[in-house]
Amino acid sequence: MTINSNTLTTSNPKSQVAKSVFVISKKDNFLSKIKGFLKEFPDFNYQTFQEINVFLEIPTESLSPYLFLIDGDVGQNEVTEWTQTLKMSFEKTPLIVFHSNKNPLNFEIIKKNGADHLIHIDFDKEFIIDLLLELIPYDFDPHHIPLAALSVISNKDLNPDLEINFDVYVHLPFNHKTILLRKKGSKIEEEKLKKLDQSDQKVYFKKTEKKEFLEYARTAQTFSNEANPIALTERNLKTKKLIFLIMSEFFNQEVTDFKAGKIIFDRCKEIIQEYNLLKDYNPKESFHEILKYTGEPRTFYNDAINLCIFSAHLGNIIGLSKEKIESLALAGLLHNIGLSYLEDYDINTPFEVLDKNNQEIYLSYPDKSVLMIKGKKVPLPNDVAEAILEHRENLDGSGFPKKKTADKIHSLSKIIRVAYEFQAMTSLSSDQVKKTPIAALEEMKEKVLANQLPLDMSTILNFAKSAK
Repeated sequence: MTINSNTLTTSNPKSQVAKSVFVISKKDNFLSKIKGFLKEFPDFNYQTFQEINVFLEIPTESLSPYLFLIDGDVGQNEVTEWTQTLKMSFEKTPLIVFHSNKNPLNFEIIKKNGADHLIHIDFDKEFIIDLLLELIPYDFDPHHIPLAALSVISNKDLNPDLEINFDVYVHLPFNHKTILLRKKGSKIEEEKLKKLDQSDQKVYFKKTEKKEFLEYARTAQTFSNEANPIALTERNLKTKKLIFLIMSEFFNQEVTDFKAGKIIFDRCKEIIQEYNLLKDYNPKESFHEILKYTGEPRTFYNDAINLCIFSAHLGNIIGLSKEKIESLALAGLLHNIGLSYLEDYDINTPFEVLDKNNQEIYLSYPDKSVLMIKGKKVPLPNDVAEAILEHRENLDGSGFPKKKTADKIHSLSKIIRVAYEFQAMTSLSSDQVKKTPIAALEEMKEKVLANQLPLDMSTILNFAKSAK
C-alpha cells in the first residue's frame, strides 16, 4: 500500500470531517491527475493502494470509504478483481473506473461487478463532476462556488414573472470569481435579463440544485407558445449525457456484432431530433438558432454539440437537402472522437506546445475518428465519413490529415470546415478572447480575400448573408 501525503481515515469520529477517497493505481501521476480534476473538493482525503493483498490485510471495520477511484490502466483482470473486492465489503460506496485508449476495457464485465461509472480520463473529464454529484451528496462552500460546480443556464429559460427555487450565479472569467446574482425565493426582473443578453453574460445554477432548476424550467416552459416545449438548458444537459453514452459505446471493448453501432447511430439521431435540426427554417431563422450556442467554453462535448448544430444550419442556409443536412449534423457530432487517443490533452492546448507524439496523433485524429466509427460498424452514410475525414483540410492543401486541395475535397467537408472555424472563433477558450458571430464572419471574409484563410468563400458569403 502507498499512502500519499495522508494517513488512513478510519471510523474515528475526529476524522469524520475529511472524506476518505481510495485511489487504486500503480502510476505515480494518476493521483495528481485525479487531484487536478477534483480540486474543488478540498475535504477529500486521498489514500492510494497498489496491491490488493495489502488492502485485504486492513480490517474492514476500521475503514470509512466515501468514494473509490480505480485507474483502468492496471488492466482488465485487476480492475475486475478490485471492483469485486471493494463492492463486496462496501456495497453502497460509489466506485468509478477511469480508463483510456491505451488499455481498453470490457465495460459490461466491470459494471456487472459493481462499478457505478467508467469514465475516459481525458475525453470525459468535463463530465466527471456531473457524474460524481449524481453519486455522492456534497455541499460546496456557499462563499466559494467553483465554476466546475455550476451549469450554464440559457437566458431564454428564465422568466421574470416566476420565482426561482435555486440560487443563480454569474462568473467573472478575468478574475476567476463566481458571484451570487439572485437567491432562491426571488425573481430576475426583465430589465436584468435584457442586460444579461446585451452583455452576453452567462448565468449559472449549482449542479447540486439541478432538480430544483429543472422543476423551475419546466414550469417556465408552460408559458411558451411552442408545441412540446423544452428548456434549452435541459436539452443541453440531456445531450451531454447522450454524448457520454455514445462515447462509452466507442470505448467499450465488449465483443459485439452490429449492436454497438446501432446504439451509437440511434443516439446520434436522438440528438439531431432533440435540436430540431431537420425542421424547415429560413436562412435568418437558422442563423438565430446558431446564435443560441455561440460563446460556450471549448470542451470535447461542447465542440461536438456546436459543430453538429452549426454545420446542419449552415447546410440549411446554403439550401441543401434534408439528407445532406443530416449528414452534416452526424459528421459534426462525431468529428472529434479521435482526439481521445491523445494523452493528458486539453482541447484548449495550442498545437505548438504538444510533445512530438501528441502532435502526430493530433494530425491524424480525423483518421482515427473514422476508424473508431468503422470499428463499431456504425451505419452512417458514406458522405459522413468523408466529411469527418476532411473537416480539417484546407483548399490550398495546407490542412490535414491528407493535405488535400480544393478539387479533391468533398462539398460537405468544405461546409463543415467553415463551421469549425466559426466555432473556434466564437467559443470561449483559454488562449483567445471570443469574437461575436458578426465579427467572426467579417474576419473570415477578410482573411479569405487576403489569401490568409483557405476556406470556401461561397459558403462564408451565404453564412454572412443570413445574418442580415
